[in-house]
Amino acid sequence: MDKLFPAPRSLQIAADRPAGLRSWAGKAMLALSLAIFSLAARADFSDGEIRVGLLVDMQSTYAHITGSGSVAAARMAIEDVGGKINGKPIRLFFADHGNSVAQGSAVAKRWLFEEGVDVIADVASSPIALAVQEINRPKGAVVFYNGVMSTEITGSRCAATGVHWMYDSQAYTTALGRELTRSGARTWYFITLDNAFGRNTEKELAAVIEANGGQVLGRTYHGLGERQLFVKLRQAAESGAQVIALVDAGQDMIRAVRQSFDLLRVSKGKTVLAAVATALNDVHVMKPQLAQGLKLSHSFYWNQDPEARAWSQRFFERTGAMPSDLQAGVYSSLIHYFKAAAASDSDKGTTVVARMREIPIRDPIVRNARLREDGRMVHDIYLLEVKKPGDIREPWDYLRVLRTIPGEQAFSPLSASACPLLAR
Repeated sequence: MDKLFPAPRSLQIAADRPAGLRSWAGKAMLALSLAIFSLAARADFSDGEIRVGLLVDMQSTYAHITGSGSVAAARMAIEDVGGKINGKPIRLFFADHGNSVAQGSAVAKRWLFEEGVDVIADVASSPIALAVQEINRPKGAVVFYNGVMSTEITGSRCAATGVHWMYDSQAYTTALGRELTRSGARTWYFITLDNAFGRNTEKELAAVIEANGGQVLGRTYHGLGERQLFVKLRQAAESGAQVIALVDAGQDMIRAVRQSFDLLRVSKGKTVLAAVATALNDVHVMKPQLAQGLKLSHSFYWNQDPEARAWSQRFFERTGAMPSDLQAGVYSSLIHYFKAAAASDSDKGTTVVARMREIPIRDPIVRNARLREDGRMVHDIYLLEVKKPGDIREPWDYLRVLRTIPGEQAFSPLSASACPLLAR
């Protein structure tokens, strides 16, 4: 637990004071309690404070793209609003979900039903996110999913206070599949993580490729954390595919990129690597000389414009690294939550989400953004590639923006949403 902004200390009346003083003090306390109750009734802030929980991966597959960096981003958001909302202090909690559904679920239940957490953010990992969505459904706290690919979060499994803020498999596969296929890369082979995230994302990517005149030549699957992927990568290269799509993430994706560089077709640029779920930190870990030419899609890049660069340099001063789009998304989502809570004078989930849809989304992170009725935050998506080492002019500037895809073109339209909460 991290108590960044502790609640005010409660007043206590000493038992050994004279009876008259105790009586006076009791009346004073009663008056104070009535005043606090009256203010609370008007302000509608539960427990007299706003409690923020970060459910992050601190040590497992996604630790380097969320973890302590997400905590730093949350602290920046809290500090940037002065640590309070309409006079109510903000308290930050964080916990490691360990990339375990059971562990993540246990933390979410404790926070929501025992400790009164009002808003949860990060929750990287689709299986954990879907579990948290169901746990929170009767509670109705606001939950931001910043590192989740599954479109079910705003589709068939949508919730009134579940908000999908950054990652989205539909948008990212559109940015990669459509743009690369239209540019002439028409034959693909998939290396896919064998779980719900991998298979669902593969299905969406294949549909995008085929809809744009491309063809999937084959596919092979691997387990989470599988160490040796070279044989499967060689099989993909020998298919003659123009693109090998890595439908995995974190350390799995990093291993695939590193091991693929030993393939002649990849190292000579005859076959392009495309990764559907990456972060800037992945490139830093795998090194640009091994990842050069890798195509990827992001919601944010630290050097995309002066405003993003200035915020990212603040982040760097705290962490020694530039932010991933997941970490930047934690800041973006919480800043918007704080604005909406202040405007509505409440931390009630449905009230805050309604106001979040009304007020403009404006921050150093996302561009041309809006929050839809199904909980999807629509925003610009970027198609990028990893630069050659000789083209890198400063530390961490590993990526080149090839194209900006407007959110309305990248994300599946609201009319196609399977969210049962939508009025039809």
